[in-house]
Amino acid sequence: MELPRLPAPLTKNDLRQHSRFAWVSLVALAGVVVWFWLIEKRAAAVGTAAALLGCVALILPPRERMAALPRWLRALPRRYDAVPGLAALLSSPGYGLNWFYGANPYDETVHLLSGALAGAVFVALLRVDKRRRNGLRLAAAGAVFGLALGIGWEVFEWATALIGDWRDVWTDVALTGLGATSAAIVAAWRQPR
Repeated sequence: MELPRLPAPLTKNDLRQHSRFAWVSLVALAGVVVWFWLIEKRAAAVGTAAALLGCVALILPPRERMAALPRWLRALPRRYDAVPGLAALLSSPGYGLNWFYGANPYDETVHLLSGALAGAVFVALLRVDKRRRNGLRLAAAGAVFGLALGIGWEVFEWATALIGDWRDVWTDVALTGLGATSAAIVAAWRQPR
């Protein structure tokens, strides 16, 4: 009796579908790991390496062929695979070099840009169904998503004792929401008429 043949876990065709920019962002993240190691920031190097492995685990599987995943996730365009790597690249110096805690706008910039990156993925997931949404509805959805994401992140910071004072909380939530709303507005503006 012959056993059923399982599909290949990763084919050459799967690799051709991957975003080159996603791989470039992961190579850059690997460079940050090496850089942290060379400047003797070992904990930051290990943490960034863990983020790198997590990013690879997110983008490497052939999600288009994975029937167990929801249809909307299988249909997400591969260009959005760069987002986890870009987000990790954006925040890793903050943790590795303590830039989040200085008297600088780094924390605010990370929340704004991370909100925009997450908002872009959120809008792409909304568009999988190919329905047209007017700009106001898309912007409102982006705002609600961004605020929920910001609140969720601040709860995580509170639970892990990373949180600053109350001003840090509300500005981080507002900036994450603004970033996601901005991404939704740009997506609505670029939407075919």
